[in-house]
Amino acid sequence: MDDPRYAIALRDTPGLSRSRAFDLLRRFGRPRFVFEQSLEDLRAILDDEPVARRLARRPDLRAAERELGAARDRALEVLAPGEDGFPPLLVAIDDPPLLLYCRGRLPEAVARAEGCALAIVGSRRPSARARDTARDWAAAVAANGAVVVSGLAYGIDAAAHEGALEGGGATVAVLASGADQPSPQGNVRLAHRILEQGGALLSEFPPGTPAFAGHFPERNRLISGLAPATLVVEARERSGSLLTASHARAQGRRLLVVPGPIDSAECRGSNALLREEGRPVTARDELLDDVFGLDRARTRTPAARAPDPGPEAARVLAILRDGPCGVDALGARIGLSAPELSALLVELELAGHVARSGSRVSRRDGRDRG
Repeated sequence: MDDPRYAIALRDTPGLSRSRAFDLLRRFGRPRFVFEQSLEDLRAILDDEPVARRLARRPDLRAAERELGAARDRALEVLAPGEDGFPPLLVAIDDPPLLLYCRGRLPEAVARAEGCALAIVGSRRPSARARDTARDWAAAVAANGAVVVSGLAYGIDAAAHEGALEGGGATVAVLASGADQPSPQGNVRLAHRILEQGGALLSEFPPGTPAFAGHFPERNRLISGLAPATLVVEARERSGSLLTASHARAQGRRLLVVPGPIDSAECRGSNALLREEGRPVTARDELLDDVFGLDRARTRTPAARAPDPGPEAARVLAILRDGPCGVDALGARIGLSAPELSALLVELELAGHVARSGSRVSRRDGRDRG
């Protein structure tokens, strides 16, 4: 990858916003190239003399070297825009992060936008109804192959992560602290479970950074930015979840809302989203429709052995007669792209023909030898 020290130097340049820094990256390609430009060229783009002068000087990379050394010591992967593994959906938002730190394995649905992902957010002090809804719906989404993205906070965030784990899927926690410092303390065990089941902890903050109040609004734009749709389960007025919803709308992502009782203070904020651009979702089947684009009748009868949807499905089932197969290997053998294969596997799974465990697929008709 390109030298990440320059990405840190660009991020830490006083007076340079993330959006303006990305304007420079779009123009010059890589952080290192930004620092190689003349003062005149930088002035022409930035129209900010002090910032242009700072960038025109050779950067002091010692602080960046210390930061990267800390990341290596704590087994954190460094992800930079334009490099393999940096979430492509984040490049499309107004103020993308200039660097991400990842602990664990970032699922393909997030790392390459190959597959489905859903962000789930809501109250830190939810009702029992909302907590159960978040957990149950996250489990259903994860069981059907989607990645659940949330923020590891108490309440709905934790319920969403737990549901995804119960559904046998991967989940990504976006932190308001360093990726090596999961918080709150009461959810540290949950963070370890996320890693154990093939998920990831993701942060734009340097290693060792504690969670500060001002970090949460920054973090929220990444939660919505990592997924094509955001589900708000329950939110009070002026809650952080409403900020995430606002980011989702600004980013052009679908906003889904679980309606709540009209006399409930806990639901006042989320219900207000329904007067704006939020689409009401009142049942798990509706959510699956939105996430996967499936026919609702098919999601209501997942155990029914529907006819195979086509020749590709027959080839998948023929391959799986010999035992479980990895998703990547399966796609290579039948010549389908990752998104096409993901859609086909969802159909076969809902029809009861196959089951997925992590990145492996097996038949469910008694012919699985694995």
